[in-house]
Amino acid sequence: MDALIGKRICQARKAKFLTQEDLSELSGLSVSAFSRIETGRNSTSLKTLAHLCGVLDVTLNYLLYDILAEQPIVQNPVVMDVLSMLEPMDEKQQQFILDFIKLYISSVTR
Repeated sequence: MDALIGKRICQARKAKFLTQEDLSELSGLSVSAFSRIETGRNSTSLKTLAHLCGVLDVTLNYLLYDILAEQPIVQNPVVMDVLSMLEPMDEKQQQFILDFIKLYISSVTR
């Protein structure tokens, strides 16, 4: 669980083009503590995760999605069906489907 949260923090950090040192300064955590969180060697408090979410401009749901919740967040059965079909796909296949959906939406909204 800690490794998955750390991976998501790392992805959010890189999406904002921040180094670990940059995020360390912005968050008040030491670089070594931050590195241990990102690699999953250390867990952190919910308060620290919430603070990091603010710095990285992501939600706690982004970090914790599918980790804590036993109940699906999405209640729409059609969306749940789509998600269940996407889940076993690799990232490249999922991206293809996402691109297709975007293309479809742009063609219908013209």
